[in-house]
Amino acid sequence: MTWSFLSWSPDDAAGAVYDVTVPGAWEELVDFYAGEAGSRPLERVVELAREHGVRRVVVEQRHLDHDWRSEHGAFHGRLFRRRPSVCHRWHLFTDDVPDDLSRLRPEAYRGYVVLRPLPSTPVGRTMIAPPPGLAGAVRCEATERVSLFGHPLWITAMPFLSQDAEYLRCAHATLWMVLRHAHLAHGLPRRLTAEVHDAALGGVIVGRQIPSEGLSVQQMLAGATRLGLSPGLMHLPGTRDEDAAADAAAPPAQAPPPGSGGRAEPQAGRLSLRAVLCRYVNSQLPPIVISRSHAWVVVGYRRHPDDDRRVTLWRHDDARGPYLEVDDPFAEPEDAHRPWQTAILPLLPAVHVTAERAEAAGRLWFAGYLRRADDDEPAARAAAAGELTFRTYVIRSDDFLEGLLARGVDPALADLYRLAALPEHVWVVEAVDRAARREGGPDVVGEALVDATASTHHEPLQEGLVALHGGRLAHRIGPDHLTRRDLQLRDPGHYRTGRPGHR
Repeated sequence: MTWSFLSWSPDDAAGAVYDVTVPGAWEELVDFYAGEAGSRPLERVVELAREHGVRRVVVEQRHLDHDWRSEHGAFHGRLFRRRPSVCHRWHLFTDDVPDDLSRLRPEAYRGYVVLRPLPSTPVGRTMIAPPPGLAGAVRCEATERVSLFGHPLWITAMPFLSQDAEYLRCAHATLWMVLRHAHLAHGLPRRLTAEVHDAALGGVIVGRQIPSEGLSVQQMLAGATRLGLSPGLMHLPGTRDEDAAADAAAPPAQAPPPGSGGRAEPQAGRLSLRAVLCRYVNSQLPPIVISRSHAWVVVGYRRHPDDDRRVTLWRHDDARGPYLEVDDPFAEPEDAHRPWQTAILPLLPAVHVTAERAEAAGRLWFAGYLRRADDDEPAARAAAAGELTFRTYVIRSDDFLEGLLARGVDPALADLYRLAALPEHVWVVEAVDRAARREGGPDVVGEALVDATASTHHEPLQEGLVALHGGRLAHRIGPDHLTRRDLQLRDPGHYRTGRPGHR
């Protein structure tokens, strides 16, 4: 299926309004853009729009999309069969929209979808609100301001893009999604699709580069690094038995082994799939998962109410669509998703310490704290009942400090943190009372703050601890003179998590 220039832009109108409550309206739209071949990502977008109760689709008929123009200039515009350099963009509204577009209510806006003039792979840059089923889950997302015919609109979502199967493959699309999110959520420079393609060229290749036959893991790491991230790489458990063994390997808090010099190290190869991925979703750093033949982005998770050790994951799969539920990674129905082999962890350049090392440092401190804690302190009670676990995330120090009182943190503890000298980013290792978490209330009973730029080689990792709280005990440590200020809390209790992905 191809479009002539005139049929792709049928007239000079700025936009058209489609009433998708009319039977067959969605099907006609999908048929125009995807034709007989169909498009699973576009069909998934329509499914999400239906879940949101979308009533009107406003179509910009001549949208100048920077990502498509970058691809068009690098590849599609050089082909013998010409393709338009402009896109269409759907805007999704849950209420009625007048034909003259004089009224667009921001509260009814559910996002946009850029449609490229590509047969069977039309879905370009997309920001669509997560489905109602993701309410209450921990999600990676960011807010984008959209201007539509003079009306300001806002959408909070995780960016999505599908491959075109020629210039962009799944590896390029996942890198773009992560980088677009980093731009919106963390202020990194915006990267266009052609920049992603070019940054991943060379090195250990798996086939032709143009047209692309895909990328190696090494090319993906190199591309992410060149475009401003500092990615890590973690191998994932290959079977359910390996995952269960990793889950049971480490007790909630333990002292370092003899002869370790006080160094806290994560046990390589002994981390469960959930433990690896959830820490980065907590941190608004969506991990890329790679199987034998495909790649996708993990964008959210939710714990099961009856078993908080079990989680449901959600992914953006460029070949299948956004916000797809994954109930069991070890029982994937499609070959492309089997097995989950490796995770690329898109750390920010200012974050040198990994989540695994930060959590190891926090566990080490809590092991010492529990040996001297009073039996009635919340963390000690949780540990005695076998209900103590840990939640780890990285956050900007300013955001951490500004959110303290809203979380129910003791005002004296908030003041201790507020007047501390902190780095730009800190890893927060929260001690969590599982019983309180299952009840849905505040569940944090202490936390360790780790300098995100602490040395990972020349010092014991606990030297990166800058502030700590466990029950009645709290203290902070100055970075230059190592001045320690202690605080004794009279009546320690539970408070809410500060992770940025919490919903």
